[in-house]
This record gives sequence, structure tokens and C-alpha cells, in this order.
Amino acid sequence: MRIETKWAIVPSVIILLWLLLAQALGLFTAENFGMANTISVVISTLTFAFTYFMVTKEKRDREYNGAMTWSEGFWAAARMTLIYIPISSFVLYFYIQYLNPGYKAFIVSDDFGKDPINTFLKGNLVSSLLFGGLFCLVFPLFTRRSVEQKL
Repeated sequence: MRIETKWAIVPSVIILLWLLLAQALGLFTAENFGMANTISVVISTLTFAFTYFMVTKEKRDREYNGAMTWSEGFWAAARMTLIYIPISSFVLYFYIQYLNPGYKAFIVSDDFGKDPINTFLKGNLVSSLLFGGLFCLVFPLFTRRSVEQKL
């Protein structure tokens, strides 16, 4: 579980650093928010892809002695996803509530109702489960290795 926990923390930190950088660069303005949001999606997707590859690769190399089945890789990635969700939710909540309270103005819309932060965090939960589920299925295909392939 150490490997999964480490790789669950990595994307949360990267996303927090991106949010802080975008804030420092003044990207969270009405004129730039669309661009900042697009960049956020790209950074998140690339970060997740890298993270899922690395968690399955490290799990294979360190705990399974270089040989890992798809199932073992799937469960390692699934555990990482379940660890990632509360960490990322906390990071996003902390950022929106304390580091950049003005960010709320950008996530408020009619779809978000009276509690934009809670709705935003639910969106994070759903997207984490969807992307996490997809990546859990796909990335173990790239990192699985039988005992014969190891030799």
C-alpha cells in the first residue's frame, strides 16, 4: 500500500502546484479562465496517465519481482484511485476555501446551485472514478509481464 499511497499523493501535489502557478500567473480571470481550465484538463490527464503507469510499473518491479498479471496491476491501480480521491478532494477544498477563495466565482453557475464547492468536489469524485476506472483497466496492459518475459 505504500506504493499506491505515494502515487496517490503525486497527482494531488501536481494539481495543487498547477493551481497555485495559474493563480500566480493571473490565469483565473474572466478573460483567461477558459484557457486555464483547458490547460488544467490537459495537465490532469497527463498527470493521471503518468501516475497510473508508474504505480503499476513500480508495483510490478518492487513487489512482484518483475512479473505481474493484469489483475494484480488492476488492483494496485484501483487501490491508488481509492486513496487518491480523498486526498485530491481535500487538496481542492483547501485550495478553494483558503488559498484562492476567489476561485469560487469561476465555478459558480446555475448547475452548481447553492453549494458550488460541494458540487465541484462531487464532480472531482465522479471524474476520478471514471478516469481512474478507465486507467485501471488500461495501464496494467502496458506494465504486465509474465515470468517468462522477465527472463
